[in-house]
Amino acid sequence: MSGPSQGGTELVWKALADPTRRAILDLLRDRPRTTGELTGAFPQFTRFAVIKHLGVLQQADLVVVRPRGRERWNHLNGVPLRQAYERWMRPFADRWAASLLRLEEAVSDREREAGMTTTGQVGAGRLDVVEEITIAASRQKVFDGLCAMGSWWPHRFVDGSLVHLEAVVGGRFWEEWSGGGALYATVTRVERPERLECSGPMGIREPVTGVIAYELEERDGGTRVRVTHRAFGDIDERTRLSYTQGWREVLDTLASHVGAA
Repeated sequence: MSGPSQGGTELVWKALADPTRRAILDLLRDRPRTTGELTGAFPQFTRFAVIKHLGVLQQADLVVVRPRGRERWNHLNGVPLRQAYERWMRPFADRWAASLLRLEEAVSDREREAGMTTTGQVGAGRLDVVEEITIAASRQKVFDGLCAMGSWWPHRFVDGSLVHLEAVVGGRFWEEWSGGGALYATVTRVERPERLECSGPMGIREPVTGVIAYELEERDGGTRVRVTHRAFGDIDERTRLSYTQGWREVLDTLASHVGAA
């Protein structure tokens, strides 16, 4: 797999070493925010100081900036954090500690659920995920690997099922198993080897409408892959967290597949 370079890892640790930058990441973990929102969240600092902190986070690839009109929206990119964890922390992780954390999360979830009132109405939630990774391969090779999703796609409804992608406009992205299947999305735009867009629920079981875009850009002798997933409908916090983590795993698995090809 294409992991972070030594220099990239150092940039991540440098970015995380500052408490203000960690606080910025905490805010972005909840949702994307404009630069104006972030500067307003730290009244003890000047606008220039906060923008400088954002620059350090961008340099470490922990924050992705997307302009929308006159606004600059900042998104958390969790891939470098995951790579740093896999490289340095996971080999030393204690299984019992992980079990205790899961127990604590389960108890907290039940407490929250117990305090909520069920209305029976469909919620109007939003999913807005942006993740990036740089893969040490040509853009054409990465695009071809992306289109070969049946060989590496990590998330399936049924173990041993087949995943297919018809990489043409109107083509289907779907999972097939004995006696059934599920349509993830329909391809709406193809620009080889720069962009692939799809529209559909992407496995979300509740009523939603969503758009998924893969953008490939040549960068530093490799290819920067950015995936954007925007969806509206009956989306709760658990689904948002699950899909944020899930897209990080998708990019890691794509990098592994391309590196092994």
